[in-house]
Amino acid sequence: MVPSAIAPHELQGEHVTAALHAVLESETFRRAKRLRELLQHLVSETLAGRGERLKQFTIAVDAFGRDGAFDPQVETSVRTEAWRLRARLERYYQTEGVMDQVQISLPKGGFTPRFHYRVKSAGSPAIQSAIREESRPRLLILPFSGLNIDDPDMVAAFHDEISLYISSLPVVAVLSRNSSQRFGQMATELPLVVRASQASYVMEGSLFRQGKTYRLNLRIVDPARDVTVWSGRHEQQVEDMMGFQRKVATDVAASVQSWLSSRPATIIIEDELAPRYVMRDNVLLKEYLRGAIRDKTAGEQVALGVGRLTCGRADEAALMFSQAIMASPEDGLPHTAMGLGHLQSGRLREAFDAAARGVELAPRSAFALSSLAAICLHMRDYDSAIMFAQKSAALAPEFDAVKLLLGDCFLYAGFPNTAIDQLEEACRLMDEHPVALGHVGYAYARTGQHGKARDLIKTLQEASGATAGPNAAAMTLIHAGLDDIEQAFQWLDRALMSRTHIQELLLLTSPAYDVLRAHRDFDALAARLNVA
Repeated sequence: MVPSAIAPHELQGEHVTAALHAVLESETFRRAKRLRELLQHLVSETLAGRGERLKQFTIAVDAFGRDGAFDPQVETSVRTEAWRLRARLERYYQTEGVMDQVQISLPKGGFTPRFHYRVKSAGSPAIQSAIREESRPRLLILPFSGLNIDDPDMVAAFHDEISLYISSLPVVAVLSRNSSQRFGQMATELPLVVRASQASYVMEGSLFRQGKTYRLNLRIVDPARDVTVWSGRHEQQVEDMMGFQRKVATDVAASVQSWLSSRPATIIIEDELAPRYVMRDNVLLKEYLRGAIRDKTAGEQVALGVGRLTCGRADEAALMFSQAIMASPEDGLPHTAMGLGHLQSGRLREAFDAAARGVELAPRSAFALSSLAAICLHMRDYDSAIMFAQKSAALAPEFDAVKLLLGDCFLYAGFPNTAIDQLEEACRLMDEHPVALGHVGYAYARTGQHGKARDLIKTLQEASGATAGPNAAAMTLIHAGLDDIEQAFQWLDRALMSRTHIQELLLLTSPAYDVLRAHRDFDALAARLNVA
């Protein structure tokens, strides 16, 4: 389908309102409170015929509650939020909203949204996207069974809600409801089902009730190996059935995404978009490399090497970075990536030399500068780290993770108040991502605000899925800041076992883990990093 821009008065208001509701209720926008409020304000004002009033000053006052002292020539908060909203809308319509009939966009250089009606076209990007879905793993969700459940519609509602949430994930293609019902009748003949549906994985589920307590058991089977590769259980007393179904579906989708994203890179790299997928849990590398990969300025070896790096396979990554450097010795990106690889392996001098070469070849690259800043931080050269991080932030103010890095630099350099302000702002911009919460929690702990740090531990635990659990790297970091050594080691062990958050730790050199490296149990755990 080809998007066709339509003026607000030409499109019925209820169609735009429905499109807005779909965006606000999506997983892409679910945690982005500030962006949800901004989008709702911009659309409402435009539909009311006040689009011409949408200027930086009026948005700051009306949408963000700022006072009359706001100076758009000095403060960039409105422009920054508009940039983030524009990027997130693009992400939504590339994933969850790819089939939405009415789409909302925010043109560059202004704040008045546009509404697009998608007209079908045989050669449209949406059709091409559907064809390319075949490179993603195909998941067949069989109809769930209801043990002692008299209401078949209730069982079907759980199935449909979970199918809806999982189908919004960009890492998997979910077969249709018709396929689920058709193949559900052949479930006992799994090989025939897989052969007919060409499914990569099959999900099975059963719902059980005892009084007001409901239990949903789920598992995903790899039919090629006839083994269970993922499982989950959700159980609680239910007063609000629809709320319970929605919570279960959200948790299951998050857990399935985490599992798919953490599969071995050899399984994923067959997909040309694999570098984005395997980096999903690595906020820093994902933010730094997203633009480079999207614009195809990153070579294939660099992209695949980053995939290996984020899976904890630093030696394989270094080999790929070396091949990229030999192929393009004057390209700064492979040198910078090599620096990050050495950093994860604990080779600080080699990391600095490679990253410095990257900056020399690409002096205006925010990716190169921020990577060098991170390496300087680990070398305890905090003044240089702050300088390079500030240069990176100035070149690319949209890189929220650079703000997180800058907050860390201020903390270690001995500027606690500035660090806390910077980290809290970065956490807000990153929609309270678990990694950002971990850094803020660590800063709270090291500045004596232990109550706030422990509150963030509770937040991480409450926000996590029942099966995926909290982000192990974030939990390790906060407990290390609190000097809860035993708890920190327990979470570190979980991170090393799951291998989904190893790349976020930078365990061998980070100043945050000095307290752990001094412990007698550290060497045994570090040996499992496979970075020799």
